[in-house]
Amino acid sequence: MKKVSLLVIFLLCGAFTVFARDTLPSPDVLGKESIFTSERLAAYDTIVVKAFATEGAEMANLDDEEKKTVEEIKPTIVKNLQESLVKYLKKEGKFKNVLAGGTPKGKAIIVEGKFTKFNGGIGAAKFFLGWMAPESGKTNISVSGRLVDAKTGKELATFSDTRSGGEGGGLGRIRGVMPVQATDEGEEIANFIHKLY
Repeated sequence: MKKVSLLVIFLLCGAFTVFARDTLPSPDVLGKESIFTSERLAAYDTIVVKAFATEGAEMANLDDEEKKTVEEIKPTIVKNLQESLVKYLKKEGKFKNVLAGGTPKGKAIIVEGKFTKFNGGIGAAKFFLGWMAPESGKTNISVSGRLVDAKTGKELATFSDTRSGGEGGGLGRIRGVMPVQATDEGEEIANFIHKLY
């Protein structure tokens, strides 16, 4: 009787474990990830990457001149993130179609998002790209976004991340650093998507 009881308990625990996982696990690539689908992204043949919005993004630790610089380079930052994301999605070759904007066709996913913060950094961290400094003191960009089923509008996953460091800064110059950070962020978002494939 004990063997039968143990077998029943074991089978029930196994069943609960299977049914408890109704979504894919988080890939742990980006700062914050939420997954709302149990279906791998391999079920989709097309992915459309929209340009990330910059409206409403917080400007932190930037003087007036630096704010002006950020406004001037926003189009480059947006372009770099989108192009990098598309490049790395194509490089992996998992999706039949990878589009930068446009109208989705077939079974498609839309990647959309926004820049949430442009942080100029503080003190020495600003000039040395935050080496050994807390994230809040580093020159960085923050984004949030989501993956959406193009046909149903169902949210498949959301993410947010902060990217700091980067080359091209020459003592922390924002004009060189933030576009590089956007390029790096595009690659990381592509990595997040690949792990859900």
